Amino acid sequence: MALQSLDITRRSASPTAPPQARHTLEVAKLIDVSACIGCKACQVACSEWNDLRDEIGDNVGVYDNPADLTAQSWTVMRYAEVEENGKLE
Repeated sequence: MALQSLDITRRSASPTAPPQARHTLEVAKLIDVSACIGCKACQVACSEWNDLRDEIGDNVGVYDNPADLTAQSWTVMRYAEVEENGKLE
């Protein structure tokens, strides 16, 4: 059954979205931190895949940029250095 142009106009002008448009797919991301080398490739890949462009932040002397999650930064890598047995880990 083909839709007529008036049917298409009537459906597209509806104030409520069809049920399938109201449900968003929820996803999760798993990152194996035991294999992480701190390159931030996962952070860049997330931004590229989702077409996100966050503002360029200020350099405050650490490698943590962006500082926190935002609407435009969905993956943020944070680093913590500790000294154990005289070695920086």
